[in-house]
Amino acid sequence: MAEMTNQLRICTNQEMRTLDKIAETKMGIGPVLLMENAGRAAAEIILKEYPQAGVHDEILVFAGKGNNAGDAFVVARQLLGVGRRVRVFHLIKDEDYKGATLENLKILQKMKARLVYVAEAQDLEAFFEQSRGPHLAIDGIIGTGLKGDLEGHFYEVVELINRQVDQIVSLDIPTGVSGDTGLVQGIAIQASFTISFGFPRLGHFLPPGATFRGKLVNVDISLPAQFSKEGDKFLLRAKTVAAKIARRDRYAHKNTFGHVLMVGGSVGRTGAIAMASKSAMRTGAGLVTAATWAESMPTLSQQLPVEAMTLSIPENEKNYDHYLERLKQFSAIVIGPGMGHRPEAKRLIELLLVHYQGPIVLDADALNLIAEHQMHSQLLHRKGATVLTPHPGEMARLLKIKKEDVVNDPVGALKKCVEMTHAVVMLKGAATLLLSPDEVMYVNHFPNSGMATAGSGDVLAGMIGGLLAQGMSGFDATQVGVYLHSLAGARAAMKVSPRGMIASDIIQSIPFAYKELHKKYDEEEEPRLAKLL
Repeated sequence: MAEMTNQLRICTNQEMRTLDKIAETKMGIGPVLLMENAGRAAAEIILKEYPQAGVHDEILVFAGKGNNAGDAFVVARQLLGVGRRVRVFHLIKDEDYKGATLENLKILQKMKARLVYVAEAQDLEAFFEQSRGPHLAIDGIIGTGLKGDLEGHFYEVVELINRQVDQIVSLDIPTGVSGDTGLVQGIAIQASFTISFGFPRLGHFLPPGATFRGKLVNVDISLPAQFSKEGDKFLLRAKTVAAKIARRDRYAHKNTFGHVLMVGGSVGRTGAIAMASKSAMRTGAGLVTAATWAESMPTLSQQLPVEAMTLSIPENEKNYDHYLERLKQFSAIVIGPGMGHRPEAKRLIELLLVHYQGPIVLDADALNLIAEHQMHSQLLHRKGATVLTPHPGEMARLLKIKKEDVVNDPVGALKKCVEMTHAVVMLKGAATLLLSPDEVMYVNHFPNSGMATAGSGDVLAGMIGGLLAQGMSGFDATQVGVYLHSLAGARAAMKVSPRGMIASDIIQSIPFAYKELHKKYDEEEEPRLAKLL
């Protein structure tokens, strides 16, 4: 397990249950106290976000099973305690509640709170037909304890809440969303706001579940401080990234900041390697050379900035020896954007993997060629840093599994790929996952529909290559590259709108992303009470 500072830890459901158990058995912090802390913190946030809720109307609290229901009961009590009007709907019978959850239900009964048992969805539907509203609903139906799809009146109640209530606050995670995968299990609450307890789960950030949570706030429930420093999964944040960017020597020269070799481009697809080259320059690489096939060179030369250099790849591999001698001049290599699948491409990749000992980024067609020709072992034995940048389709080809298997278990796919290649692997998506060879994972959650545009991945590959050339490790360069790419994309979206964005807009925004990074670093809240976008 990695120990880090200024991190916001992310847990699986089982990891969170284990931490709760350790807190109880070793520190004496039992479930009653944790439930009380969670409910009190949630009530404070609800009152802050919805200051008029329960003043002239009712706050509707929905309690289902387990500890999530207990959290909901505490929230209801806290809101009643400050004079708000609250009605509690519980979806199972009183006698079926146990432990701390039952204790908090009994307190509400003694307070003579408005408690309504919902045996079937029709009972709730009758209420909505008579109620004037509008209402704020609190979702404490199941949370992270869900196993299998929602069924029966639980399913019907969730469907009814989504239809009848505009503002919904989910406790821990929207009911119906898997805390481990983000998959929707039959149906899910469409929350406006989610309050997670202790540490957020992977399902808060992975699609499609992330689209159901609305705004997310994570709250401290008085777990021991060391829990936040342990673990192997973290949210990628400005503090993490900014700390990895070294100050630049004002008296340095261009060679100080590295020389990147970009290998790719084919007839009709030279734009990919041109964009990767431009992005490496904008990320701070001192020198960039773009290498492509002879027939593609005239077109590529017109697309490159005047500051870039070019190198023609010989079609006859007998002539590769001369080029292999020149590899030592490069600080990093990016292979794949627009490269194509010609036989020479496969041989070129093999030679570079064997003869070049520096850091390499493998992207796009390079990944597909590695998958097609099963070249994983050559990655496994490289001495230099290797970074792979697959999207789910490319990951599926690398692992010889279905794309749906990657989407349904992205963490499992990522771990398998790292095991097979011993590379830094980045699984691209609305939530991008990064895993190091020593199995430390970062989640970059920066959804932006404008990034779903041709060339966005080429820009990212070039940025990582540029950072590697400046001396960053493979994992650090990948973290910084992904985060800066997201910041640049956010700025581009604000400038031209997400719908109108193209990859070149991201490149133009890279210099401003550096400035934005330090601004976000200054404004970022402490991780134990962090607002997550």
